[in-house]
Amino acid sequence: MKLPAPVCLDFVAAPRQAPLAGGLLLAVGIGAAIAVGVMFDGQVNERNRLDAELNATTATRGQRLSTTGPSSDEAAKVEAELSIPWSQLLSELESAGKDSAATVSLLQVEPDPGKHIVRITAEAKSLPAALAYLQRLQQSKVLRYPMLESHELKKDDPEHPVRVKLAAEWHT
Repeated sequence: MKLPAPVCLDFVAAPRQAPLAGGLLLAVGIGAAIAVGVMFDGQVNERNRLDAELNATTATRGQRLSTTGPSSDEAAKVEAELSIPWSQLLSELESAGKDSAATVSLLQVEPDPGKHIVRITAEAKSLPAALAYLQRLQQSKVLRYPMLESHELKKDDPEHPVRVKLAAEWHT
């Protein structure tokens, strides 16, 4: 087995001078750091200026909105529309459609937020299929009292589908 070469440490030797390339590289690095700092400062100043403009615009617009803001009736209407449990309603209608083995097609869903009623227009291949869809909706936890409002046989279509209109209350 061969031993590693001994390490020679000379603590008394004269210090070596840094090569010219190292000095130039240091100068370029310092110059780049200063340039990035100046650019960053410019960006911060621009951002502060834009924030001040935005705050001034928002304050002016807020004063205009307070004088010409929406009435309480409009606000109540918007709040009622936002309170519709869309994800639950659509999920329930979709699962009922899957349970009906693709014999029922949903055509329209129209909520009435004031009365918590949703009106559903669908087309089924037959009246028994439409009634089966209605029975499936009656088992829903989201819809209350689903009822058949009307039905119509489409004679102009060669397959003679049945268009049904249903209504139900929703609860959250």
